[in-house]
Amino acid sequence: MRSEVFVNENGGMGKKTEAQQCQKSIEAAQRGAVEDFDVLVDHYYSQVYSISYHMCGAQAAEDITQDVFVQAWQALQEFQYRGEASFRTWLLTIAVNTSINELRKRQRRQQREGLSLDEPVQTESGTVSREVADRSHEPYRIAQQKQSQRAVHQIIGRLKPKLRGALVLVDLEGMEYQQAADLLNCPLGTLKSRLTRARDAFADEFRRYMHESTQSPQEL
Repeated sequence: MRSEVFVNENGGMGKKTEAQQCQKSIEAAQRGAVEDFDVLVDHYYSQVYSISYHMCGAQAAEDITQDVFVQAWQALQEFQYRGEASFRTWLLTIAVNTSINELRKRQRRQQREGLSLDEPVQTESGTVSREVADRSHEPYRIAQQKQSQRAVHQIIGRLKPKLRGALVLVDLEGMEYQQAADLLNCPLGTLKSRLTRARDAFADEFRRYMHESTQSPQEL
């Protein structure tokens, strides 16, 4: 029988109950119960997808997320449960490492083929529609926001993988410094250094973009 879902109809459960359910599902999945692993997938899918999306873009996020859970299933026998937080850290570490590996593959491919600044994966339109929904629908405003959103993804996409990982986990995923450092398998000081460099690089590039966009009106 499939284990009960982690969250109730109000969107939450007590920490103790959730931890117990997590442990129950993990132990059953380690014995080969696919349906119990499906419960874990349902519970953590959005967190894994969010990291993949911010690291690698929408086009790759779905495939990366699926790959992460395949890897987790294959390695689950080796996992030693030390609480719900330890499983989440283990799973998200796989997500970060898989995303970084994808970025490195892209870098090697770009070195062979030449850098494409308008690579489709860096052009995100799905979130733009939600941003403009509460604003004016004038064509100029919509085009302007699409351009800004596109620029943000392109700038993040040009950061080195380790710098991007720090920026995504802390500034976009809202993780605590120590948690992000654990996921990236680096000392806290290294995480802070990477984050500072990533923020500085992003700010410089975005200021340049804003200056250029105000100097050169965009044609529709």
